[in-house]
Amino acid sequence: MGTSQIVLGIDGGGTRTRCLAADLSGGILGEGHGGPANALVVGREAAVANIAQAAREALAAAGRAPDDVGAVCAGLAGAGQPQIQAELAEAIARALGLPAAARVQVVNDGRVALAGALQGAPGVILIAGTGSIAYGLDDEGRLARAGGWGWILGDEGSGFAIGRQALSAALAALDGAGPDTVLGDRIRAAWGLGHVADAIPRIYADPSAARTEIAALVPQVTQAAQEGDAVAQAILEQAGRDLAHLAATLLRRMRLNEPRVATAGGVLEGVPRVRAELVRQLAELFPEAQVVESAGSPASGAVLMARRLLEGGMPEAEPQQGW
Repeated sequence: MGTSQIVLGIDGGGTRTRCLAADLSGGILGEGHGGPANALVVGREAAVANIAQAAREALAAAGRAPDDVGAVCAGLAGAGQPQIQAELAEAIARALGLPAAARVQVVNDGRVALAGALQGAPGVILIAGTGSIAYGLDDEGRLARAGGWGWILGDEGSGFAIGRQALSAALAALDGAGPDTVLGDRIRAAWGLGHVADAIPRIYADPSAARTEIAALVPQVTQAAQEGDAVAQAILEQAGRDLAHLAATLLRRMRLNEPRVATAGGVLEGVPRVRAELVRQLAELFPEAQVVESAGSPASGAVLMARRLLEGGMPEAEPQQGW
């Protein structure tokens, strides 16, 4: 193993991609960024292009070349199935022009978040950003997950779920079918609409593209809640309860002497009301659980896994129910 070798750790979510270039001891040499990396949402070509952009920026910042890369670990949203992982790993290696000996591993983004949050130790990571998922490693080294079924079938407690409920509440108020709320005015201002109902053609013209825009309404909901809007407060508290249920569901299936739950993602990191409700509700659902701060970022977890891959570790198998 040459001392000049480096590793790349990639965290690719539904909104953006972050790549860290690191030496073999884990020291960060450079960082790069790109657009969304969920191939199921933006398409494989666009996802790989965004990942490659982030990786090239990281390499440039580190003053290194693709030939220096010994291993890559990419944690990508929507990449839970082995076939998808293998295809993306090959596409990433090809897009970056990596040497044939370089090892490339693609896992679900929850896995690298878990590695970063607990530095490889057993426990659970609960992520609520654009989407949501709970991912865990038990005391016997077995991986498990709950949620993460995407914006159509799941993502409870996520930024998308909060934004979608805000839109629904605003339209219900417009119809007179729901309580009054300032959310319609907040959405209209944020999206530059003449009327809140103008959101409908904007959303249905391209629902997949609108997903990120809907998730980006979280600050409007948060501000409304802080100013006393009862509907906005209820939406955020429901998100916290949904996330607590997701974590508890996973914890009940795992063998953990110390059931620690680390949190990550813009919703849990940036919306105190959601996090507070998560902690309160999880204490009722699973009293033994301890909610802890993440020790490191998902990208740093990807670096840790890439280093282990280069040291000869075998790539992990995804949980059976993964996607």
